[in-house]
Amino acid sequence: MELKKLNKIKLHTLTTLYGEPGSGKTTFINSLPGEVLVIDTDRGLASVTPEERFSVAECYTWSDVEEAINLANDFDSIAIDHFTNVQELLYKDLMAKKNAKQMSLNLYGEASIILRAFIDTLVRLSYSGKNVYVICQQKSVNVEEVTDENVPAQIIPNLMESVSKYLTASSRILGHTERITKSKIVKGNKKGKDFYQVRLAGSPVYNLKVTRKPGLASPDTIINPNWDELVGLTDGSTQAKNKKAEGEE
Repeated sequence: MELKKLNKIKLHTLTTLYGEPGSGKTTFINSLPGEVLVIDTDRGLASVTPEERFSVAECYTWSDVEEAINLANDFDSIAIDHFTNVQELLYKDLMAKKNAKQMSLNLYGEASIILRAFIDTLVRLSYSGKNVYVICQQKSVNVEEVTDENVPAQIIPNLMESVSKYLTASSRILGHTERITKSKIVKGNKKGKDFYQVRLAGSPVYNLKVTRKPGLASPDTIINPNWDELVGLTDGSTQAKNKKAEGEE
């Protein structure tokens, strides 16, 4: 055990974004700083700039994922693209080892333990100074109420419930990505503009979270965010930059 003063502990940066395909989750990898390891499970990196600083571990099995995460200490940033597929690779591995044709309650329980341990590894990497980014697909969950009111489906990361809750608790930021198109008429012609948006608060439909220092405000959404801007919400650096920019206008 090591006893430390709370104000001497560096905030970790584990950030999770989830959303539909094409909503900017993978594009966000471009803003990760330094040498970047991408643990890729779906071969969907077309939106990542092919720079020398990006290394890709193409993972086809759970064993590949385990091997790839062991390389993480050699990089400044780690991106998991995506964790929903990581879960599926583990399911396949467990079924093959047990000679099972489908997942059982026991196998789901075993998978939950393994995936939560994997998340613990990501947290440790983050506390060691690594920039850790987790991508998930989304799913809709109908919320049953005893009243007759219409309750909208909740949008959450597409993971088994125990793992989703553990990832939410372990992440400093949990945001939902969206692709927004705005149109306007210019000289009789309709013109559209696309941009990416990360939702961080302000809607009960999504599972959202920004853990930050006391007294810090956080926006409901950020348009076309980068890593420094998003993570800077937790320690106040982004709020300070925005305030300075407003003062200079």
